Amino acid sequence: MDTIKEHIESRDYAALVDFCEDLELQLALTPNVNITPEDFYGPFLLGYLLEQDLPSARFLWKRLPDAVKSTSKELRAIWDVGSALWQRDYENIYELISSKTWSPIITPLMEQLADNLRERMLNLISEAYSSIVIDDVVKYLGFPREKVLTIVEERGWEADLTTNMLQPKKIKVQQSTSLANFSQLTDLVIHLEKS
Repeated sequence: MDTIKEHIESRDYAALVDFCEDLELQLALTPNVNITPEDFYGPFLLGYLLEQDLPSARFLWKRLPDAVKSTSKELRAIWDVGSALWQRDYENIYELISSKTWSPIITPLMEQLADNLRERMLNLISEAYSSIVIDDVVKYLGFPREKVLTIVEERGWEADLTTNMLQPKKIKVQQSTSLANFSQLTDLVIHLEKS
């Protein structure tokens, strides 16, 4: 279980998922009574959620033994968060995360999940909206109105409190000069020269 903790501490969630997938296969062949379901399946399920792999998280939940699902309240609570993500019930996600006292191994994963979701929501809002009602952003971020206003102000968004609207500032994406970008540029130049 030390490897799971190391992946959590290093925030390497892709490696956490890979390790848990391998461990799941090993445990299927050779059960180990020293590994409790909460210590293994909880981080495994959250690893999928942190990697934004909702289908894999859903399939993991479906293949969990019923005995494990019924005896572990924490696993059930983790899946409640996953189910809310699946249904895009953002307002409820933050409430589910903050309303429970999580075990020490799960706490940093839940905190990271909430942080990642908020950052993703801010990025999506800034790309999708030219203006949005403040209360909608409150719902998407799960923070009180005052905190949301502070966050969006730090990002350069404009707030009009008389109309209760925000104008998100578009994120400028820094394009890298990768081989794929160079190939696309070359194809474009060749096409233009032929025309």
